[in-house]
Amino acid sequence: MTRFVYTPLHSKPWFVLLLLAALLLPVCVQAELRAALSAQIIDELDSVQLVVRDIGTRQSETPDLSGLERDFHVLGVNTSSQYRFVNGQAQSWVDYQITLQPKRTGELIIPPIGIGQQRTDSIPISVRALSADMRRKIDALVFYEMELSSDSVYVQSQLLLTRRLVYADGVQLYGGQLETPVLDGAQVFALGEGQSSVIQRNGRTMGSYEQRYAIFPEQSGTLTLPSDAVTASVRVVDGISTARKTVRISTQKQRIVVHPIPAEYPADQPWLPAIAVTASVDFEPSPAQTVNVGDTIGRTLTVTVIGNTGTSVPPTALSPNEDEFKTYVQPTTIENETFGENLVGYRIEAVDLVPITPGALGIPDTRITWWNTDTESVMTTEIPRRALSVEGLSIADSSPEPALAAKTPIKNTPQLGGTVQSNANGLNAWTATSAVAILCLIGFVWRKRQRRRMTIAPATPSAAPRVPAPSLKQLIRSTKRMAPLALRSELAAYLTHATRADQASAMAAFCASGDSAKTSLAALNAACYGAGEFNDSDREQVSVSLKRFAQQLKRVPVGNRTDLPHLYPR
Repeated sequence: MTRFVYTPLHSKPWFVLLLLAALLLPVCVQAELRAALSAQIIDELDSVQLVVRDIGTRQSETPDLSGLERDFHVLGVNTSSQYRFVNGQAQSWVDYQITLQPKRTGELIIPPIGIGQQRTDSIPISVRALSADMRRKIDALVFYEMELSSDSVYVQSQLLLTRRLVYADGVQLYGGQLETPVLDGAQVFALGEGQSSVIQRNGRTMGSYEQRYAIFPEQSGTLTLPSDAVTASVRVVDGISTARKTVRISTQKQRIVVHPIPAEYPADQPWLPAIAVTASVDFEPSPAQTVNVGDTIGRTLTVTVIGNTGTSVPPTALSPNEDEFKTYVQPTTIENETFGENLVGYRIEAVDLVPITPGALGIPDTRITWWNTDTESVMTTEIPRRALSVEGLSIADSSPEPALAAKTPIKNTPQLGGTVQSNANGLNAWTATSAVAILCLIGFVWRKRQRRRMTIAPATPSAAPRVPAPSLKQLIRSTKRMAPLALRSELAAYLTHATRADQASAMAAFCASGDSAKTSLAALNAACYGAGEFNDSDREQVSVSLKRFAQQLKRVPVGNRTDLPHLYPR
């Protein structure tokens, strides 16, 4: 007996594929690209709607509109899609609604529009010219005014551009205002925000929107300012009827002559064209105050250039005497801002100066050479020399003290009257031993008296420390981790507070407290102001010297302290 097994067709893979193909077949057959115009004949300033329908799809794509650029302005593109299922058949399409405005009059051709792999057919359109009377009416309703500060400039100098849109009541703008111009071979800076106002033109009150820019050509030759445009809708009265026209308001194309650097400008100086250049210098503390060796003096130079950018100002060359100052340059600040009708640039240079020797020290002058674009002449802005009064002890690089020169043996020279011989070896040995003992005793007594003679001068207002004085424990902790320059500042503050003396006298007292204190301070000064290194052993030596110096101060009665001894004999 034969058995028949029923197998459903839909369980076979090939049947599923066949069913999908049957459903998609009507869509594939209906795939088509169509195009239509809202009008075949339009006036010069009118716009027309081009509708492109992509049948058989629900997925929108980007249409290729490059062929339209020659004869038409593309004012906008809107996309919509639809899907229908009627009597068992699916229908879908995507519409592309393209708004066009002709660039010229006459018989024009809308070229094929490409979407995906399909293209539309070409469509003819007729554009009629406006009457002269209608053109004058529209031109009087909305227009651009262009103003340039000059028709020629020097390279890298300021050219001012003003764009002013003037419009009558009832004008509607589409797409906002013009963007900041982008020019090849020039920098463009907007001078503030656009400003709206009411002005008078041809006896009529009209609205105005003004934009101002500063342009800096980067190379000599010819600089071209291209034309730009915005779209607007205007209401025009033609006889007894009123019509609204879509117009494009364009700026004028401009060409500017850019001159090279003039021959009379010094060839060894950086080129800086400007309307004015000024410079100011601030010191902290003021040069009128007396400072100590090792103090930090902040010098801030601000160069202001009117009619150019802050980046146009060249760096100033400040070169103080290396035997008098250590120099630490800080980061430079560049700023720009609008002042009146011009761009103003600032270059701010900061440097820390540390005097390493006392006396009347001088910070040299500086000159900035620039070209006055108003008078077309070479100018110089001078930063005068400043003098400082510095007190204290000179700071030198730490280096080992030179070894004592070997004594030159004294030659035995014959004495007048002959040579006297004697056997005095025992006497010479006794004399040498006595001399050594006496010298040791004298040295011990002198050292003890020196320690007792260390006194504390009465405090004066000028001797007050500039930074809060740390405690001994805080200072000991700082010696283990703090940077040399900051450690020296804390050390000076502590010694000034502990001895109640000025900084120079306090440092001298610390050096006189022992050889280790003098050596450790020399190593610290070399690390701060020279090329020396401040290692862990130097830090430990400073810590030990501080503890010893603090013990010495406790043993000296406050009421018996006199002037501190000088570090070096006068």
